[in-house]
Amino acid sequence: MRKANLGVFGVSLGVVAATIGCGTAPEAQQPPAQATASAPSERPTFDPPRTFDTTDAIPLPDSASLSKINLGGQRVESLPVLLEGKRVWISSVDRLEIVDVTSGTVTGTLRPAHEPALSPSTQNPFVGGNPAQPPVLADLGAQRRVVTAFATTAPGQGTTPPRPVIEVLAADAGTGHEAQRIEIEPSDDDQHTLTRKHPVVVGAHGPVVVAQVGTDTVAVNLDDRREVWRRPDFNLGAIASDVAVGTDAKSAVARALAIDSGAERWHTEPAETIAIKPGSPKIVTATGASQGRKQFFRLLDAATGRLLDESKATSSTAYNITCLHDGRSVTICQNQRQDWAGAFDDSGKWLWELPDKKANRIAPTVTTAWHGAVYGRTANGPVILDGRTGEDRETAPGLTPWLVNEHAAVASPPDASGGVKLYRATS
Repeated sequence: MRKANLGVFGVSLGVVAATIGCGTAPEAQQPPAQATASAPSERPTFDPPRTFDTTDAIPLPDSASLSKINLGGQRVESLPVLLEGKRVWISSVDRLEIVDVTSGTVTGTLRPAHEPALSPSTQNPFVGGNPAQPPVLADLGAQRRVVTAFATTAPGQGTTPPRPVIEVLAADAGTGHEAQRIEIEPSDDDQHTLTRKHPVVVGAHGPVVVAQVGTDTVAVNLDDRREVWRRPDFNLGAIASDVAVGTDAKSAVARALAIDSGAERWHTEPAETIAIKPGSPKIVTATGASQGRKQFFRLLDAATGRLLDESKATSSTAYNITCLHDGRSVTICQNQRQDWAGAFDDSGKWLWELPDKKANRIAPTVTTAWHGAVYGRTANGPVILDGRTGEDRETAPGLTPWLVNEHAAVASPPDASGGVKLYRATS
């Protein structure tokens, strides 16, 4: 499963060419020019944190927020960032940067082997113009990998012209060194779109990593360094249990594909519209409208497709709900208008929802959730809720994080000065 501190509320037939990663060390880098903060080698950790130091922030590279945050300091799309232990991993269209949490030093940079099809200097500079998404953490048992993907162009030779290639890059989560690199040939239909679209690694189960490439879904095995299956015209929505769940590109049908083989496990009845999004490690959400145009929001058991709940389907919040698992046992959901929030447990049972008129409580704008804590803000300022009860846990955390772990938060500066910074957890 994808282990996510994500602050969001975020190939068809061809020849496979695999290159074996050789444990290449990342490029050594210097700290950002602005980063003057230093830190002891060991600081106390807090799981989950309740407050943050806003006086000693460490700026992150521009790539951490490029085209993801508007002028008002609000995130419009997922940051291309994974916060894992004492490292921040930042995906770009042409590199994977590794930043030390305690110092802000960029300790290494991993790049694709071939020329990137996109570059930060040529992509759309406006909000929404950066296609990079967060890297994924793959748990291989004794080892863990941080995985991302690039659209690249392999050079021509002789009478053979240059060709588009997808590179899947896996780094050792402990050392930051390159561990595996796998090259995949895109389908003919996807080749002309690679200068506009970027491959997205959606999730992993064991050594198998699943990515969206253009309109197709492709799975690769990190251990074998090879492609294991691909599904043309399939929009991958979530990885849960041991299946990849998504929808047909040309019909409103959701399907679950076995991650190890791509074999179909189950599918839904046709609908007018349907979209699959992540729920929990064992649950996916299905949002859409039936053929009778009745809106629905459903919790589905990922392994079987069994309907667990659709109690929210009759409310005005049924459409455009996005959910985020806290990494333990609770999933937090919010609608697009950000005037409703709720939580369900790993069995699909709803635990609470806001607003609560009887208690005179409003819904916060949720930015992230981690280990039983829900982070967000209201007109009164930043707030942290208890994930299982929805009650206020902390009303003065100091800031509203986009990502959080036991060491620090990644957040926009409270003074809206731009970019994102690291803020040390203090309690």
